[in-house]
Amino acid sequence: MKPRLTVGLPELLDEGSDLAFRELVADLFAAVAGMQALRRALAARVELSVGAFSVLLATRHLQARGAVPIRTLAQHLHAAPANITADVSALVRAGLLKKRDHPEDSRAVDVALTAKGGRVLDDLAPLLRRVNDRLFAGNTRAGIAAVAKFLKHLAVESKDAVRLVRTGP
Repeated sequence: MKPRLTVGLPELLDEGSDLAFRELVADLFAAVAGMQALRRALAARVELSVGAFSVLLATRHLQARGAVPIRTLAQHLHAAPANITADVSALVRAGLLKKRDHPEDSRAVDVALTAKGGRVLDDLAPLLRRVNDRLFAGNTRAGIAAVAKFLKHLAVESKDAVRLVRTGP
């Protein structure tokens, strides 16, 4: 008996088969697991939790654009603000981040790297460069842009997909 299709979108079928699509999904899970393992290893290298390390990296990235409210960090990391607040507090205690009142919203708090937090990331940069060069070698800017767009779509849609699994038939 032929297995039932796991996708119905014609653009994801190959001559009526979903085999290539299933391989893509398996590769996505393997890639996510590998990236999570990498994030854990990098966080351990600087003696931080994975969440705190993610917040530290995101703060560096986002503060290049201006003030970094906790809600912006949460949106960027696709995480609950309460989780981000806990990681921010740990990073403040470690002297890697500092908090300051948001200039326009008295209820909000902005975060920024301290000099110590900047040094931690600067010291890690050569290793990150070697890792990223290895991970992304052989890819084109256009290819990476297409994957980035695809992954942003998955990140947004995955919340509704989980809801569908939990409430579906």
